[in-house]
Amino acid sequence: MSTVIPLNEMVDRYKKLYVPAVADVLDSLGLWHQVMDAEIKPLRLTDKIAGVAFTALGRSERSEDRSIRLGAKMVDHLSPHDIAVFDCADDRTVGHWGELLSNGAIARGATGAVVDGGMRDTAAVLDLEFPVFHRFRLPRDAKGRWNVVDMQQRVVCGGVPVSPGDFIVGDCDGVVVVPRELATEVLIESETTVKVESEIRDRVRAGENVGDLYMTYDRF
Repeated sequence: MSTVIPLNEMVDRYKKLYVPAVADVLDSLGLWHQVMDAEIKPLRLTDKIAGVAFTALGRSERSEDRSIRLGAKMVDHLSPHDIAVFDCADDRTVGHWGELLSNGAIARGATGAVVDGGMRDTAAVLDLEFPVFHRFRLPRDAKGRWNVVDMQQRVVCGGVPVSPGDFIVGDCDGVVVVPRELATEVLIESETTVKVESEIRDRVRAGENVGDLYMTYDRF
């Protein structure tokens, strides 16, 4: 019988890991392309995220009609432990995420955002201590330039396909996407990886031969 782990426990346990361990486990399962582009980075090196992907798809468009602008409405649909994942369709003209969206996400219990595009209001977001992984910073408003056109569909963020419900894990090394059907298996295997690497670390510090340890453990 498969192990069932409550979502809040999953989030807590993933946050105790480091992204390279999770990425290594995905590699071992033959999933070689789950790490987002290197340009997707946190505001602070200490920022960490773990949670469930809530996806948003955006496009460049000129309308200022508020009734069809879904960015703010998307935030209203966020739930505790969600991470907003923005596919910005390679737009580089605006800040796609900012202070007001961050405040809305916090109010609904979301734990972070991954934006394949720009962010603005950086100082204010830093004050909120809300982790946002992003590609660049730009102060220009999205109104009349770019719009969220759909949500909770499969998107591509940082070069990696992301489906609603996938698990997102991020830290100072980057962001990894764990397919939702593998989230429990990858968590357990990643925890084992961390334990093994701690054992290797102790043996290296004790002066054992690094080359021999590599042959023993097949990792470094």
